[in-house]
Amino acid sequence: MKLKKALLKDSFKEIKKSYKRFISILLMALLGVGFFAGLRASSPDMVDSIDTYYKNQNVYDIEVMSTLGLTNSDIEALSNIENVKDVYGTYSKDGLIKTNDKEIVAKILCVDDVNKPVLVEGNMPENIDECVVEKKFLEGTGKKIGDSIDIEPEKTEGTGTTDEEATEYLKNKTLKIVGVVESPLYISRERGSTKLGTGVINYYIYVNRENINSEMYTEIYITLENADKYQTGSNKYENYVEETKDKIEAIKEERENARYQELIDEANAEITKAEEAFNTEKQNGETELQDAENKINEGKAKIEVGEAEISRNERSSNQQFAKAEAQIEAVKTEVAKNALRLNNEKIEAEKGFEEAEQEKSRTTKHIRKYQ
Repeated sequence: MKLKKALLKDSFKEIKKSYKRFISILLMALLGVGFFAGLRASSPDMVDSIDTYYKNQNVYDIEVMSTLGLTNSDIEALSNIENVKDVYGTYSKDGLIKTNDKEIVAKILCVDDVNKPVLVEGNMPENIDECVVEKKFLEGTGKKIGDSIDIEPEKTEGTGTTDEEATEYLKNKTLKIVGVVESPLYISRERGSTKLGTGVINYYIYVNRENINSEMYTEIYITLENADKYQTGSNKYENYVEETKDKIEAIKEERENARYQELIDEANAEITKAEEAFNTEKQNGETELQDAENKINEGKAKIEVGEAEISRNERSSNQQFAKAEAQIEAVKTEVAKNALRLNNEKIEAEKGFEEAEQEKSRTTKHIRKYQ
């Protein structure tokens, strides 16, 4: 007892000697305790808030992705797993937007019944030429609701196709901004990485699902039965989700093989189709070639007939020409004979005229003599 009193008395003496330091330490301790108490008091409220937010926006419990793409067959297989409530096949793609003489990269998402964005201003996209963006997009680009943007998504390669046959991801790439939203998928500032542009995704935008031009899903989101009974992020919730993940992992290899076989079958079908088209074209080509050869042979026969006819006509013409020339020569000879005869007759006539004139002159002289 005396030792305890002596200890207290000594402590008070030390405090009295350095009371300023004591008060500082006391205040720091009180602040630490107050801060810790505040965290302990606000932490449950923060957890409750995020839990309520996730449930109101129907945020997924499990996300499934595949490098080979996902199909309705995968959705059907996942729907048959125990504890799975709803399965949503959806799409996402990175795209380039040129604005203010620079390129930015945006994550293109589609409005769906899962991971529903919160509308802050304007309207949700109802037509394929409309989109909604985050507030930072408007601040960073200077755009406003009512403006239009042109976006160039990555090409989506069809099954068994070459790069030249790749299809466009969006049916309409010129989009009108109709609203501002907040996405439950992007609460932090990070938007992820990309193969486009600088390698960093700057913003996200949402488009109408009908504007997506793809046969395969890029992601499948799963919500679980009775997940709303657990608080988001709690150990019980995480354990519950892990149990279902294990069941999904159990069919992973089966689905991968099925998808691989599906792609092989599609590729073989394309090959068979191409072979059939080739054989058809080949047969048509051979038929056309045979028809062309037949026409050529017919033409050759006609040419030979024509040449024979020309030869006959030429011989006949030559004979007629020779006959005509002989006739012409005979006519020329006859004409020459006639000309000679006429000339002789002319000479005889001229002699006769001279004799007549002489006779006339003698007669005239004789008459004058007797007058």
